[in-house]
Parts: sequence; structure tokens; C-alpha cells
Amino acid sequence: MEKVDLLVKDVAIPGRGENYNIAIKDGVIKKIDKNLQLEAKEIILGEGKIILPSFANMHTHIPMTLLRGLGADLPLMDWLQKVIWPLEAEFVSPEFVRDGTLLGLIEAIKSGTTLFMDMYFFEESVGEVCEEVGVRAGLGFGILDFPTKVAGTPEEYIERARKFVEEFKDRNYVFPVICPHAPYTCSPKTLKMAKELADEYGLLLHIHVAETKGEVERIKEEYGYTPVIHLNNIGFLGENVLCAHMVWTSEEEREILREKGVKIAHCPESNLKLASGIAPVPDYINRGILVGLGTDGAASNDNLNMHEEISTCAKLHKGANLNAKAIDAKTVLQMATENGFKIAGIKAGKIEEGYEADFILINTSVPEFQPLYDPIAQFVYSANSESIDTVVCKGKVLMEKRKLKTIDEEEVYRKARAWREKILSKLS
Repeated sequence: MEKVDLLVKDVAIPGRGENYNIAIKDGVIKKIDKNLQLEAKEIILGEGKIILPSFANMHTHIPMTLLRGLGADLPLMDWLQKVIWPLEAEFVSPEFVRDGTLLGLIEAIKSGTTLFMDMYFFEESVGEVCEEVGVRAGLGFGILDFPTKVAGTPEEYIERARKFVEEFKDRNYVFPVICPHAPYTCSPKTLKMAKELADEYGLLLHIHVAETKGEVERIKEEYGYTPVIHLNNIGFLGENVLCAHMVWTSEEEREILREKGVKIAHCPESNLKLASGIAPVPDYINRGILVGLGTDGAASNDNLNMHEEISTCAKLHKGANLNAKAIDAKTVLQMATENGFKIAGIKAGKIEEGYEADFILINTSVPEFQPLYDPIAQFVYSANSESIDTVVCKGKVLMEKRKLKTIDEEEVYRKARAWREKILSKLS
């Protein structure tokens, strides 16, 4: 009798029915059937649960969980310049990044995320944590024109990024990404250097673009063009580019994005909280632009809960467009799962044979699922992340029955409280 690594028994698959068995071996879904006679190293009982792909958070700054709640109710540039950047200059270190990443991963896993795209400093620490915990991550150093603790010049940032790529290009869970911060913090020369590095290694470019009206006006004043046109003029845009936010774009820019095959990470809650605006996501989707979903950092959202993000996203665009069909439940779930994995170049995000085993089990024995008519609609609109019972990444069980298997929660919380005391002493 064939032996597999993991067997999920008697689980419901939305659109297919109940009582399916799913066999996983070497991190891949090998067989889905109602009658599987297999031995397994590990068995999960799926009765009373539905299975869905896990979430891919396509834009965040995960170590910033340690700055959560600071600078609330400020617009973006005030929040950055008056609160975040001064605190980062004082406290960001490999230890800060490691502790913040562990705290963020607790939240991410408990709300169903197994892949995230991150841009921050000391990403080696983020990478080592992800390898230890067993969570996928596309990681890159924030590349800037001004000095920070990690580099002084654009050339030094690029060299730091190159070293990171060499160190993490063949890891199990982590893959490197090139991350120039934004057109307003990177000169055309810096952006071109970042693109050359990404193209040399065949990597994604992850960048903030057109997040606020102020940014658009600033770029237009400095370069004579709005951000997307500016990036296109310098040869930056292409199929390997992931633009976060993209709130303020013109008709001409949207056509450029479509033609160049640019991908978008939509962060609705962060854009709302920082009063940045509402991105024209239904229009992007209608044009065939691939859109994923992200939370942004926990200091600007202020959480990493992708389930909350999908619910907000769908309802936000219905209201903004006065159209109940602007983004439906199935579409927003696809944005948060399949689209994200596709952007990252990973064959996951679907519950199908041959796809990598990144999935969540949803407990339907809760009031929000009673009575159960439409599992996807009720998961998006009725439930919350507490209904997520089990989380599996690449065939590895990270959480079962709401209990994390690869992180010591209490130790992480103890360290977070210690950081709070240090930061408060600086603010007093």
C-alpha cells in the first residue's frame, strides 16, 4: 500500500461536494478522491470542515508588527516622517526584525496565510525565521537613495541586495525579490540598477507606486510625468514588476500596465486608514491585469489578517462603484489565493492534483456558517479568521485546531512586551 506524508480525510471541497480525501506527498497534492486506501505519516480529520487554498499576502513589512498602533490617524507622509522613520532609525536591528517577524507570523498563520511578499531591512533575519517556521516568503531589502543603518548609497543598497540574493536563492521556503522602495525615494539611476539586478537573476521587482495624490504630484513636478508613465519612460516596467497600492492612475497609465504585464498588490485597508484613497481595482481586473491582495505592514493596516482584507475588499468596491457585482466573493478569494501564488511563480492556490499543498481547513461548526448554503460567500462575508482551524504550507502543518506547531507564542509575546518598554521610553 502506498504511503503518503499527509492525508486529509472526509473534507468538503466547495463546488465539488463533501467527504473527499486528499493525499499529500513531498509537498504536493497527489490525489483527491472519496475512496483512498493509503497509509499516511500524518492524518487530519476533515469532517465538518471545508478546504480552501491558503492566502498569499502580496505586500507587507512584517517586522513592523512591533510598531503597531503608533502614529494612528495620521496621513501617510506625516506617519512616515514624524513617527515611523525616526523610530526605525533608533530601533531597527537584526534582533528587532527577528522578533517582529515571529510576532507577525503568529498573526499571519492564524489568519490563514502561507505566503507573503516583504520589503524591509535586515531581511536575512526575516528569511531565517521563515525557514525555521515553515512559511513561504518573497523577501527583499528596501532600496533607497538616502542612508539608513543597512547602507549609505544606492550602490551599497544594490550590493546588499545582491548578497541577499546569493544567500537565499536556493532556500526551501524563501525566495529573493528586488525591492526599490518607490519612485519618490529612488532616482531613475537607482531604479535602473534595481531592474538590472532583478533581470540578471530573473527575479520579481516589488515597489510602491501611486499610493497617494501627493506622490503623483511630486513625481509629476520632478520628472514631468505621473508615476507609471515615469517608470515606463525609464524602461522599468515589465512582467516581473509587482506594484503595491496603485491607487491614483490615469486611463493612459492603466493601458500601459496592461500592455507591459505589470502585476498589482491591492491593499484596501491600509489605503483607507492612511486616507490614501480607493484603487480602481475592478477596472484593473476588467482589463486583464493580474491583481493580488496585501495587508501592507501591521503599523499601517493595523493587522496582517488576510481574511479581514478579503471581506473589506469586496464590500469596499461594491460601495465605491455602486455595484453589488463589482468584486464578488469568488473573485476576491481568487485575488487573495491563486493570483498571489501565480504572481510569485508558485504552482499553488488551488485545491487540485499536482498543485503544491498550501491550504486551510475551515471549521463550519460555528454560528457564522449556520445554516450553510454557500461556503465561499459565507467564508468571505459571514465568518472571521477564528473559523480557520488548520493551516498547511507546502505540505507542512503549521496550525491544527487553532494551535501553532512551529512557534512558541508566549515567548514571542514576552519579547514583544520588552520592545514596547524600550520604544515607550524613547517616546516619553
